[in-house]
Amino acid sequence: MIIAALTLLLAQSGAPEATSTPTEEDVARETAVIDEVFDEWQGGIYKKEDGKLTCRMKQSSGDQAVDLLRCGAMIGCYAPRAEELDTIAASDVSVEDRKAQMQEVMDEVQPCIEKAHREGRRRIAIVRAAE
Repeated sequence: MIIAALTLLLAQSGAPEATSTPTEEDVARETAVIDEVFDEWQGGIYKKEDGKLTCRMKQSSGDQAVDLLRCGAMIGCYAPRAEELDTIAASDVSVEDRKAQMQEVMDEVQPCIEKAHREGRRRIAIVRAAE
């Protein structure tokens, strides 16, 4: 929910008030533009000294709304599992076991990230198509 709100807020921040409802064709066209840069983004999350999760962007997509969506999805989806990930990282098991446990959590979080990306892309496309 937080991701969707942030994405919509960013997409609307520079957008003039919509004069009409966009057609699905217009939305599809905007979605295609977003898709062109979506995978250019590279980054991850880490926990700052104050304990808050934050996004570390290694490479921008070139589209501020997409960058926010990608970061927001990661933070929003991983935040509920942060304590569990910290416990795994601090455990005394072998590096191999820690990696396997981390991968298990990442696999479980992936559907959340994919859903946030799908919904966020659509919201950005709708706002842009309505401009």
